Amino acid sequence: MKDAELNQISMTMLSQAGKAKKNIQEALVVMEQSEADADRVAEYLGNAHEALVEAHKAQNRAIKHSDTLTYSLLFTHAQDTLMNTEESLLLVQHFIKIINNKLK
Repeated sequence: MKDAELNQISMTMLSQAGKAKKNIQEALVVMEQSEADADRVAEYLGNAHEALVEAHKAQNRAIKHSDTLTYSLLFTHAQDTLMNTEESLLLVQHFIKIINNKLK
């Protein structure tokens, strides 16, 4: 795989992870409201999940060529950003369940 292609994949990963992070943040803003709209929260988190799926698809295109990849700081950064955003989504999803269980 050529460097230019890996850079493009990395930028796709970063862009999609950024979209996911923005949706997670929007969900949190809605959750902060006293009359939080659960449907809007679910929509934002669903959008975040979809963006992360697209980021993973891009990552998988690079991983198919792992035997010929050279080190790329940009790709490493993209993978790190993807993993951190996934962790944020997972934590928010778990906190929602915890909060809902406490309210019952």
